Amino acid sequence: MYSSAAKARSDSPEPALVRTTVKVIGSPDLHPNSLYYGDCLEVMSHWPAEQVDLIYLDPPFKSDANYNQLFGTENGVPARVRAFTDTWTWNEAAAERYVRLNRATAHPAHKAIRGLHAMLGECGMLAYLTYMAERLAECRRVLKSTGSIYLHCDPTASHYLKTLMDTIFSARNFLNEVVWRRTGSHNSADRYGPIHDVILFYAKSEAYKHRPVFSPYLKGHVDDYFKKSDERGRYWTNSIHGSGTRNGESGKPWRGYDPTPAGRHWAVPGALVRALGIDPSLSQHKKLDALYELGVIDLPKSGLPTYRQYLETSPGLLLQDIWSFQPHTRGVLHQSDKGIDQDVRWIPKRDKKERLGYPTQKPLGLLERIVRASSAPGDLVLDPFCGCGTTIAAANRLDRKWIGIDISPFAARLVRDRRLKDGSINIYGIPVDMEGARLLLKSNPFDFEAWIVMSIEGLAANEVQVGDRGIDGRGAMFTVPNGESGLVLAQVKGSGYTASALRDFQGTMAREKATAGVFVTLERVETPAARAAAQSMGTYSIGATAYPRLQFWSAEEHLEGIRPNLPAMADPYTGMAVQTDMLVQRAMELLS
Repeated sequence: MYSSAAKARSDSPEPALVRTTVKVIGSPDLHPNSLYYGDCLEVMSHWPAEQVDLIYLDPPFKSDANYNQLFGTENGVPARVRAFTDTWTWNEAAAERYVRLNRATAHPAHKAIRGLHAMLGECGMLAYLTYMAERLAECRRVLKSTGSIYLHCDPTASHYLKTLMDTIFSARNFLNEVVWRRTGSHNSADRYGPIHDVILFYAKSEAYKHRPVFSPYLKGHVDDYFKKSDERGRYWTNSIHGSGTRNGESGKPWRGYDPTPAGRHWAVPGALVRALGIDPSLSQHKKLDALYELGVIDLPKSGLPTYRQYLETSPGLLLQDIWSFQPHTRGVLHQSDKGIDQDVRWIPKRDKKERLGYPTQKPLGLLERIVRASSAPGDLVLDPFCGCGTTIAAANRLDRKWIGIDISPFAARLVRDRRLKDGSINIYGIPVDMEGARLLLKSNPFDFEAWIVMSIEGLAANEVQVGDRGIDGRGAMFTVPNGESGLVLAQVKGSGYTASALRDFQGTMAREKATAGVFVTLERVETPAARAAAQSMGTYSIGATAYPRLQFWSAEEHLEGIRPNLPAMADPYTGMAVQTDMLVQRAMELLS
């Protein structure tokens, strides 16, 4: 069944995954710089409390969903939450979550969920919010007291999610609602174009860590403000006092200057303190003394002292809460050839270098900005919905430890093999032997189905696993044979091969006009009659290489490093070739 080319590929199996316990989903331990396959709620529940320094999550929510249906009360087929699947309906699982939260009077989201239930009723939105309430509470448990969390969401749900965050993390720990421009424009004639996302920034406690991040000044700002100069360079005169009186040291006289009669108090800007390397824990008078010793304070004959802010020592403008790339603004920034907020620019659709196929993929610069601001080298960063791994890549580049969790086995492999290109990274929760594969099949057949289908390079698991018309996975050949569709279908029968199941799959292939099919089982199909039935479908050719139209393949063979005998496949989410070695194979086929 396997050609020499396929055999050559099977001799170089995937990098070995770490061997887990027989409990496939989850791990009792927390392992930095590792990936986890499974529901983040279950995975995190095994970890000790207060382990993580920073959490960023971009949970599933369908931005282009039919919101009338989302808020309606119609039941539908329950949608499993996987990569690219984030449609929500009120179903039995949602009802069970609500009952749990309603009974759990000590749960931090208890009151919020009850109020949202009274307001929204039993609908898709409440299904989503109950799902998030359980996971956000677990995020809070594993977050250190010095940590912080960023929740990236759609404006349609952000206000409801803020209600949950206020109750779980406390409203007093709310820091910012960051507005991020996610696209250039949106043609909506009946309303203003929706082009932004919301990022809710919360601390775990008042002891949270935060590092100021600066952006370059506009050239116009430099010209308008830094008009004066001396032997040390350009500067502008700024205030070291704030409005209102104080009874403490900040309201007492300093060097003969009393701010109280003027209705002011001493307030040395924090940005200035950091820029000049002054200890931020010093009292206001000692900070003033330090500025005076540095020679940047002017003592006037009347009025209150001011300080000279020199352009050379000014780090730039502290980041504000609107992050919006402005196209065509190159040349307007001081000492920078980039445009305004270019580091957080959305990823253009034509960008084949950064895009990995996730429609909700975020730019690397956006996550680097967050990781820089709210963690230090060596800190642990967690993304409970890591998707294609942008958070993981940002943390890795900035010398942070990291953990990524995703319910899609495709996502875990995508992060390891394509984002980080490091086969030594452990993926916990994915079977590495037949014992684990059997357990996964028994405990969750849908997860087994997704895992094994996505182990076939170029195939995506079917999102609808109820009423899937005999199709569990599909993909497209990178080079389509003459007169063929190039479609490849997969059907998973964990219980094993039967002649009737194979005939049904043959009928499905004929109905869909598929060029090839892979009949997937848990264990090898060895019987001569079964092999003969598959071989009776014949072959197709690309160049001089013939491939079987129908073949058997199993989890057992996958774990031995044997791959299905398929030609070069297109990435199901980008259309590009799945791997470089397949590009070489395609070139050989075309040359032959």
